[in-house]
Amino acid sequence: MDLSLREISYFLKVAELGSLGSAAAALSLSQPALSRSLKRLEERLGGALFVRHTQGMDLTAFGEAFLPHARILQADANRTIEDLNLLRGAARGVARVGILPSASVYLLPKVFAAALQRAPDIQIHVVEASSRQLVADLEHGHIDFAVASALPAQASETITASDLLREQMFIIARPGHPAAGGECSLSDLSAWPWIMPERGNALLLELRRMFLAEGCEPPQPSVSANSMNTLKLTVASSDFLTGLPAMAFRQEQQMGLLRPVGLHLPPMFRDLSVLRRAARPLLPAAALVLAELRKAVAVTAGELECVIEPGP
Repeated sequence: MDLSLREISYFLKVAELGSLGSAAAALSLSQPALSRSLKRLEERLGGALFVRHTQGMDLTAFGEAFLPHARILQADANRTIEDLNLLRGAARGVARVGILPSASVYLLPKVFAAALQRAPDIQIHVVEASSRQLVADLEHGHIDFAVASALPAQASETITASDLLREQMFIIARPGHPAAGGECSLSDLSAWPWIMPERGNALLLELRRMFLAEGCEPPQPSVSANSMNTLKLTVASSDFLTGLPAMAFRQEQQMGLLRPVGLHLPPMFRDLSVLRRAARPLLPAAALVLAELRKAVAVTAGELECVIEPGP
């Protein structure tokens, strides 16, 4: 069965806009021409992709099943064109990197400087998101690799994970906070307001495990936010508490704005991995950025007393 990349791109546009007329306008096509293209694709696939009605077009169950495959086919085609352009010198290398917000602020500036010193013409595009979103971006071909928790990738057959770093996590507060003056218990901390990442975030999961392991009810956050700046600024300027990995508040700790809360508990850690699409080798630009990332992790591990995990 031969599939046309043009027809696949037309299908994706209609799925995105939910209207034949809107998609035709966006693609600079007539509606009859777009309709004929979709019909040919449906005939090749052997099933209806859309349910047509007066207000637009909805994906059928068959269309919903085909949608992620269509996205991957389009992304792979675009990357192949980039490969060929690079080989003939018609384009600069592009590295698309996904990373957790809590890791980006400490690692990426070092990576940018080192990678661009070695290859000044490359472009680096960064996506900061939760581990779950980064896995979806990998599956859709939107990024080349991700630095994230491997847990959401375990349900995916298309994503592989290699260990990168084990990093200690802390409950943090402003230096003058009553809970920051000495050793305290987890139950003591429930008296204070908490600001936490939204549900599904690996940081939140680790904190919940720590409280439950000590027989304590996990704190119910008064505020949820996935922005590292929002989390840190709120804690630094109020009595809110939160949980962060060491690298996420290293600079603020050195500046005297944040500090770990002392606890009589075993240390808490999070594991970071490099996630990649199993069937897609990295392009030279992405491979270079990943190599520099691993070097930056080695430096970070020495500064923060983290544990470097072996990786390719």
